[in-house]
Amino acid sequence: MENKKVFIDKFKCEYTKDVIKLWNECCNENFIYKPMDLRTFRQIFIDSPYFSLDSTFVCICDKQIIGFINGVNRKEFLLDKIDDLKTGYITMIIVKENFRRMSYGKALVNNLENYFIGQGKKFIRIDFFNPINIPWYIPNSSIHDHPNAPGVDVNGDGYKFFKSIGYRERTKEVSMYRVLRNFKINEKIKMKQERLKNKNIFIEAYNSDKHSGLDELFDSLGNELWRREIKEHLKKENSTPILVAIDGNSVCGFAGPIDIERSGRGRFSGIGVKKDYMGNGIGKVLFFNLCENFKNEGAKFMSLFTSINGNAKYIYDYAGFTEVRQWALFEKEV
Repeated sequence: MENKKVFIDKFKCEYTKDVIKLWNECCNENFIYKPMDLRTFRQIFIDSPYFSLDSTFVCICDKQIIGFINGVNRKEFLLDKIDDLKTGYITMIIVKENFRRMSYGKALVNNLENYFIGQGKKFIRIDFFNPINIPWYIPNSSIHDHPNAPGVDVNGDGYKFFKSIGYRERTKEVSMYRVLRNFKINEKIKMKQERLKNKNIFIEAYNSDKHSGLDELFDSLGNELWRREIKEHLKKENSTPILVAIDGNSVCGFAGPIDIERSGRGRFSGIGVKKDYMGNGIGKVLFFNLCENFKNEGAKFMSLFTSINGNAKYIYDYAGFTEVRQWALFEKEV
């Protein structure tokens, strides 16, 4: 950074075109994010309510933009169990290939860290709670894409970079993918569903006039993000169905909603079963019914991410999903 021709500057709208050019030059097998044009860059970054010029920087060398970083300073709580007011999020950092390993990436991160420290943040994280989402192409697919990344791509250059500058790997998430064309509910799942019926547990579309216990379900699951997303979805006019497992009329599990994105991707918020009902195969039955509903409604594929060691991954494996990427969730205390 001693060269006066190289400096860090706050992002300005006049830099947009050159940042997009840099972004697209970086797209390859080690940077699997989708290329951008002006519309998508504005949509993802500038027009986002979470975007701030104060937490976005560029690195300039001889009037050429060679690096870009964006972070998010949340000013509201996301979940009861996570103190977002003490956490800053790194969304993305890119550095032009022939300028890497020359401390420019670290300088960009330092500028963002100093901003977060000035805002009173105690932690800096790279994970799926960042509200700015970056779409990426699913490797070895028919150019199918996933709308957000839950961390740092383990196969990309960023993984070693963040480790080298003192970020701690908290855990890993895994992205999974399946084309739905040949999906069908197998005989074992059909038998499980029949056994559930014999226990008076049925799979149905949620009906607020008929079913009760949705809040109790989310209390049991301890997932406020799911509660918020499902309740917001139910408020929508002509909202798509949410599958639930019911014991009598009381909800004991959910999967959904059954949303289909313009790309043909079947999107759902989550799948969960009350603790008292676990071990009965309800999760598997719910998920297979969810996939079948997506296929019947015209979805072409499904993609999702989950904990690499979580119980849900076994369900996705059993349903024929394949692992396509691993992501590291990083954290640094400042």
